[in-house]
Amino acid sequence: MVTRVGLSLFLSLVGVGPPAEATDYWSSTHRGIRHLRRTVPGAEVHAVLVDLQDPELAVVATRPQDQFITTRQFASRYDARVALNANFFARGSCGLAVGGGEVFPRAYEDGCGASLGFGRANEAGAFDSLGVPRGPVPLPWMTEVLTGKPWLLRGGRPTWNWTRPQHIYRPNPRSALGVTADRRTLVLVAADGRRYGVPGMTGFQLVSVLQEFGVSDAINLDGGGSTTLVMDGRIANRVSDRQERTVLSHVGVRVLPGAVWYAAEVLSQRGQRVGQRGEVLELQVEARTTGRRPWRPADQGGGSPRLELSDGAVGYTASVEAPTEPGQVGRFILRWQARAPGQRTLRARLLAPDGAPLSDRPLDFAVAVREAPKARPATERPEVMAASMGCEAGRRSPSRGAWAVLVGFLIALSRVRPRPGETVR
Repeated sequence: MVTRVGLSLFLSLVGVGPPAEATDYWSSTHRGIRHLRRTVPGAEVHAVLVDLQDPELAVVATRPQDQFITTRQFASRYDARVALNANFFARGSCGLAVGGGEVFPRAYEDGCGASLGFGRANEAGAFDSLGVPRGPVPLPWMTEVLTGKPWLLRGGRPTWNWTRPQHIYRPNPRSALGVTADRRTLVLVAADGRRYGVPGMTGFQLVSVLQEFGVSDAINLDGGGSTTLVMDGRIANRVSDRQERTVLSHVGVRVLPGAVWYAAEVLSQRGQRVGQRGEVLELQVEARTTGRRPWRPADQGGGSPRLELSDGAVGYTASVEAPTEPGQVGRFILRWQARAPGQRTLRARLLAPDGAPLSDRPLDFAVAVREAPKARPATERPEVMAASMGCEAGRRSPSRGAWAVLVGFLIALSRVRPRPGETVR
């Protein structure tokens, strides 16, 4: 699509005199990727807008073993639909560089401390990395990190007090990378230069372009003859050198057809199948996450799929027991209270945070509920005390009182003496 727009601010920044018309060529190679090529007297700039909320798109960066290849080679090797050169370099990476979770071991500072980090689920963050050119990364989810100098925008505000590189104040070919404040859009910019009629851009002009797309945090990457933007395997801009350079690191966007944020492969379901009325039964489901985003327990914030069950009267919900990264197995334990006796089938569902089903597999639990046994009344046994020898009172031994009565009777009997002529019978 071709549109003509008047950009007074843009033209005044590139120093071409009175306002003129710019020509914008918009194209899209994939859902979530929009490419702008803007031509205006004195300048030519490319901007690629990437929707980080699209699960089929993934941000990738060069791994240490793939350093010093061309941007086209990087795009081919990493299957990147979009690719841009990244860190400054000399005897290693200028500043922190991370690709696929691997930190570049050879790195130096030289003022390179403006960093953007990305995760496997397109999480994005901006941070200062001065002092840690060889890591560690500040957040464990960051698997790709690109670093430049200086910050062009920080927290939505331009940073004008630049000290290095000195050529930031002169027109040159430029490469830049930025993210919007909501972290939903990634913006890659490549500005041509060093040719007749197209000298390039200063840092101020680059800031103006980035602000147009709502960028909040942006870094200046290696430019000059290194500036190379690749779209679908072809160089989109005009590199200032006669041939494409090999550069230390790159940033790209891959397309993962059919990928989703949340999905699950149910591996097992089990639990207590027999119980008594009023008892709480445990029902368990184990599932592997096959989506791009990790699972988190409900008490650890967002990203929490759930196991849900309704028995017609009460609804029950359980989140995953522990954090579960993509490819790992998570366990859900749901506690259901048996309220009525009988045989029944309980139907549960695994749901994503937005309520969409995680799996098509039915989760049915057949349970049998019995009536709780009735309590038997306690029986009382009367205690009978026997006063005669050899008697038992409720299977008890004679008490002290019974023995005293018996002894007294025997003593009295021994004191009775028979009268003359009488016989004691």
